[in-house]
Amino acid sequence: MYRINDKKVLVAELRREIRSAQVAVAARDQAIGERLGINATDHRCLDLIDQRGAMTAGALAGALHLSRSAVTTVIDRLEALRYVRRVPSPQDRRQVLVELTPLLLRRARQLYGDGQEVEQALERYTVPELTLLRDFVRSDRAINERRAAELAASQRAKRPRPRTRHSPAAQ
Repeated sequence: MYRINDKKVLVAELRREIRSAQVAVAARDQAIGERLGINATDHRCLDLIDQRGAMTAGALAGALHLSRSAVTTVIDRLEALRYVRRVPSPQDRRQVLVELTPLLLRRARQLYGDGQEVEQALERYTVPELTLLRDFVRSDRAINERRAAELAASQRAKRPRPRTRHSPAAQ
């Protein structure tokens, strides 16, 4: 049985390991981004499409917390690299989806690997332990998503509103 101090020490170790893991993932993603010739926003865009499947530019803008015009620039850049392509939606031919190309999928597999290392690392855990790990990762992701949304909202609230010709401040 753990004592309170043991639990506090373990929680502190876990927090350090989580932060170290985040730094390692960021370093890996940066190195891969450099190999692919993309920046961090491009990388997040590709990752979202990989996770969620083909998406509209508007859906990408919402998921990335960027304007539609900024996402159009990202898509144009990735399309020029032949990492994404625009295709008509099968449900609504007026709508355009952005999907990953086979070229990107091949390059990503070469750079990221096939996931076997992670699967092998997880093999040693029991089903209840894997459930615990999954639940913790989900909780940690939710905390980070909530905090990111709060920060984005507070930043938007601080931006000055553009003056119009009829506003008293402009006269």
